[in-house]
Amino acid sequence: MGPGTSSRLARRVLAGVLALLGCAGGDLAAVDGELRHRRHGYAFDAPGPPWKRVAVEGAVVAYRREGPATMSLQSRCGGPLADPATLARHLRIGLPPYTLRQAGPARVAGRSAWSQVFDTLENGRAVRVKTLTLVEGACILDWVLVTGGGFEEAEPDFDAWVASLRLPGGEPDGGGAP
Repeated sequence: MGPGTSSRLARRVLAGVLALLGCAGGDLAAVDGELRHRRHGYAFDAPGPPWKRVAVEGAVVAYRREGPATMSLQSRCGGPLADPATLARHLRIGLPPYTLRQAGPARVAGRSAWSQVFDTLENGRAVRVKTLTLVEGACILDWVLVTGGGFEEAEPDFDAWVASLRLPGGEPDGGGAP
């Protein structure tokens, strides 16, 4: 997989949802060691090394590590909402043929979410993608992990990043991880 391929696929996964009102990366502020969305109030920790912050069009924030692997967060608010499972399926629209490996309910910050893992091709090379979709209030949060190898090494970092989410008002029912 060539340089930037996982970033390109992350952009393609997000392309289907960019028609809705998005939140730009400029909406994040570093506050007390965490990243906080200025308008919507949610916060999370930045992943540590070997992850480095990169730009991914349409993402609130994205990180890349060698392997290659890219993980990003897309947030959009004010558009039409559906349940997390339906919204997660929308992330696969327009992708090349894929094989769904896993899909099912998950918990993020004490809320119901939807997780999926699928394999697809990018420029003729195999990639594995994991997404996690959460609906919170009038907002949809989509985390996306794209790897061209080393999925097993990248997934724990991705899961820890998602699990670091803190929502305004706290956790209604005891929390949870993806």
